[in-house]
Order: sequence, then structure tokens, then C-alpha cells
Amino acid sequence: MPFAKRLIRAGAFVSKEINEVRRQPRLILSLILGPFLILFLFGIGYKGEETSLSGIFVLPQQGGFSTDIADYQKLVGGQLQIKSVTTDLQSALDALNKHEVELVVQVPADISQTISSGAQVKVPIYFNEVDPLRRDLIIYLTYVYANEINKQTLAEAAHQSQVNAGDVRATLLRVRNSLAAVEQRLAAGDISGASQESQALPGSITNVQLGLVILSQLLASDSTLVKQPEPQDPNQVNIAQSGNIAQKLNADIQALNDELSKPAPDPVVARQRIAAVREDVDTLDKLTQQFQSINPLVLAAPFTAEAKNTASITPNFTAFYAPGMLVLILQHMAVTLAALSMVRERMLGTVELFRVAPIRASEILTGKHISFMALLGVVAGALLLMMSNEFTIGDVHLSLRVPILGDWLYLVLTLVLVVFASVGLGFLIAAISKSESQAVQLSMLVLLASVFFSGFFLRVETIWEPIQAVSYALPVTYGIADLQTIMLRGGTPQPLLLLGLAGLGVLFSLISYVLLKRELSRG
Repeated sequence: MPFAKRLIRAGAFVSKEINEVRRQPRLILSLILGPFLILFLFGIGYKGEETSLSGIFVLPQQGGFSTDIADYQKLVGGQLQIKSVTTDLQSALDALNKHEVELVVQVPADISQTISSGAQVKVPIYFNEVDPLRRDLIIYLTYVYANEINKQTLAEAAHQSQVNAGDVRATLLRVRNSLAAVEQRLAAGDISGASQESQALPGSITNVQLGLVILSQLLASDSTLVKQPEPQDPNQVNIAQSGNIAQKLNADIQALNDELSKPAPDPVVARQRIAAVREDVDTLDKLTQQFQSINPLVLAAPFTAEAKNTASITPNFTAFYAPGMLVLILQHMAVTLAALSMVRERMLGTVELFRVAPIRASEILTGKHISFMALLGVVAGALLLMMSNEFTIGDVHLSLRVPILGDWLYLVLTLVLVVFASVGLGFLIAAISKSESQAVQLSMLVLLASVFFSGFFLRVETIWEPIQAVSYALPVTYGIADLQTIMLRGGTPQPLLLLGLAGLGVLFSLISYVLLKRELSRG
């Protein structure tokens, strides 16, 4: 029957393909174990993004600030590891640009005056980052640090208020005792004694009220960041000096009472004492008005972070991932072309001709290297043109507008080394593959490993150090780091990364040469 014949013919191909795969145990192992091994290594190797950053505190030149790192470490908590404390902002920024630290925190010089004027203190926090995700994380953490500073500062003020609460209660107790004594004298008809008891009162209760104001405690304290300001203009009202003003008022009241208690008070001196008390009262009135005009937000959060990115540009996601995508495409094309080329030579029987022809393994690999590098050089140039040109038609841009801030010489050198190392890796895959399907599968596993371990979408630093060996066995890892430095930062790539990339290419090529030479000599 025609239908049965069709089933038989189709079944023949089923058995043929199953037997074809069964005769290739390497292919089966790579299909099953390859992806599992990559995911397993990624699972045990990924540590997650570090939320604890390293930083330098830059202090004002004047003000008597502590240089002990422990004082500032306690202030910000464990989320920021302070490497050093300095007064040189430029040296700290140099360390930041060299990526020795991730943050530079500059302590303002006029903290007390700024809060007194009713404004929040802006704490400049410098960072240098082009990765959009990392940049957003750092900006978020700056607000966390500012909140931590607010908490610690207010906690110190509250502690000092608790200490001063004992003095306030003692003052209130003395007032009650004096009032009781005045009442007793009045009840007994002793007017002179009552006047004497009245003169013994400990002064104005304004001192008690101001002592309970947390802002006064904050500004008058000597904490890690908030320092007593230098002496101000006598005509200027300063909230930080409220305690001194209240003490002066009490002293002037006492002096007035002393004068009035004399048998024959001097009118001139009495008027001078009254004028002094009146001046103190006027000053405290201005002080109260100034305190009332302060925004309550300043009382609750005197510090606010002001994040400043020192990177040359702030690229969007497209521009940031474009260099990595370029390197990933070039590596995959180079690995696939080189692997399939050598496997196809074997499958077509060309290797048998190589065995009897006067040609060496080094000559075969050199010729293929040159051809693939030339081809991929054209591809790289076309991709760069499409990514970075500024051609537009109307309002439609014909490129991704990816910036290239660095030297083109280093850019070309990096791309040449990436292609060189990737072609060598492709030859190595071809040397251990017995069929095109095996070569394709191994090339795809390299691509999968590159996505997970190269730093394309997760930084290499977030991977467990022993597993980072997989990252640095891939050419794309070096290429992404170098191209991001050249294109997005305008810097020069690290010589060690360029040497590592060249070393990988030489190593892969040497191993491929040894295996190909053995295969040719075996015939």
C-alpha cells in the first residue's frame, strides 16, 4: 500500500539518524553534559553583586576633624568599607579614576552654618561608572549612606540630650524648692525674706526649654562630622551658640538681682544690668524666630547625598552593551567558521590529500588564520560603522550612536587579538570534533559560556574566584573589558589584558598545531 511504503521509507530515516547520533558519543555527552556543566559552574560561582563598596573620606583642611578611620566606619556602618581618610580631594579622585576605590566622600567644611541657615547639608559623593545597572546601584547606595549618617548623627544628639536631661531635672528641682521657700516666707509675712528667696531663683526657665531642643544639642555637640564653628560676628545670631546665650542671660539676671539686693543700689549700674538682660532677651527672641523658620526636614535629616559620576559619559543600555555584543559576535563567528572549516576538510577527505601533499600543518593553520582574520576584519569594520556613525534621515538615526572615545589604534589592536584568539579556539574545537554536528554543538557551548562568564551582563568580579578561570579562558572576556575601556571611558586597555588575549591565541594555535600535525603524520 502506498501509505505503508511512505511509513517504511520515513522509518528508515528515523533509524538512520538515531544510529548516526548513537555512533557519536561525544556529541551526546556535549548535548547533555555541556549545558548542565555550564549552568552548574555558574550556579556555584555566581556570588551576586557586592553591596559593600570601598571608599575614601575627604575631610576639610580646618576644623579639627578626626583622622581615625574607625570613627567614620562607625558612622556609615558596614555597607561602605573606608580605605583611607585624607584632606586631599585630588589624590582621592585620582585613586577613584584608577579604580582603586569605588567612592570618594567629601565632607563639607560648613556643616554647622548650613544647618543653622535652615538648609540640608549636601555631601558630595563621587564615583566613576559607565555600567548603567552598576551606576543606578551606586546612586541608590549613596542615599543609604546618607540615611545612615543621619541616623548616627541624631543618635549622638539624642545621647547628649539624655545626658543633659539630668541637669534640666536638677534645675527644675531647684526652681520648685525656691518657689516653695518663697511661699513659706509669704505665708509667714516675711516680705524681705521672700524677696531674698526670689532673688535666689536660678534664672530664666528659657535655658531649660532650649536645653530640650535637639537641634541645639546637635549643633553644640562635637561629633564625628559636626564641629563647633569658629567665632562668628557678634551681631550675627547663631543657633549653635544658644547654650552660651542662655548661660549669659542667667548670669546677667543674677547680676541684676545682686545689684537690687544691695542696701543702696546704684541706678546707673542697675540700668546697665537691665540693658544687658534686655539685649540677651532680644537675642534669644531672634534665635527662637530663626529656629522656627528652619524646615523640619532639616531637623529629621540634616544630611543629603549628592552623587557625582566622574565618568566621561553616562551611556544608555544600548551603548553600554554594544562593545560586548560586538566582541561576542566576532568570537562566535570566528570559532564557528574555524571549527567547521577544519571539520569539513576532514569530512570531504581533503586531509588525506594534505597527508601526501608537500604542505605542513603550520602552513595550513597560518593560511586559514589569515583568511578568517581578513574576513572578520571586514565584518568588524561594518559593525563598528553601523554602531557609531551619525548618519540620519530626517529624525531617524541609522546607527546605535555608540561613542568611541579612545584611540582607534588600541581599538583595532584589541579586535585583531580577539579574532586571532577566537580562530585559534575554533581550530582547537575542530581538532577534538569528529563531525560537523559536534563542532557546532561545542561552538554553541562556547557561546553559552561566554554569555554567563565573560562579563557581558554580569561582572566577572561577581563570580567566585576559582570559577573565574572559565572566564579568563574565553577571548571575549578580555575583549569586553578592553573595548569598554577604549570606547566608553576613552582610556587605554590594560597591558596585562592584551597580553592575556595574545597568549590565549598563541596557546590555542599551538595546541591545534600539535593535534593537526599528529593527525597528518598518522597517515
